[in-house]
Amino acid sequence: MAGGLFGRPFVFNEKCIIFSLICMALFLYKPHFQNQYLLYLTLFIIFVVAYVAMAWYDYYFNCDIVPLNRGPGYGPTQLFKPDAHVPEKQEKGKDTPLDAQRRHFLISVMHLALISPLLGYIAVYRKQINPITYPILGVLALFTAGYHGGKILINSH
Repeated sequence: MAGGLFGRPFVFNEKCIIFSLICMALFLYKPHFQNQYLLYLTLFIIFVVAYVAMAWYDYYFNCDIVPLNRGPGYGPTQLFKPDAHVPEKQEKGKDTPLDAQRRHFLISVMHLALISPLLGYIAVYRKQINPITYPILGVLALFTAGYHGGKILINSH
């Protein structure tokens, strides 16, 4: 969930992001949209709903890969999230080395399983690429820019 890790007000849960991207990719298998803006809005809604659904799954089943954390910031998913069930992890510096190792592992797996194959597919099939690949890249670029841009702003103050 967003927020709390190392005292930062907003941090994505990589597991929720992976699940959300998988849901978006499955949706894009055969969409029928005449309006590209409606497609992008639908992808955003799918991302938010899938993200919150995975967060609730973590809450109910006590998942310990990335503990449920909340930050003081507000975002589109913040209103629908459950309360933090590991209050002692909400304090700065309470992240264990195992938590950090697992988080870095999940980031690496996400890059290996999703981003690298997508970019490789584009490189190999340049002219025969499925047009639906471009909205996936566009949404991925937007979320990446938003996340890293926000991280830079937060860390610069």
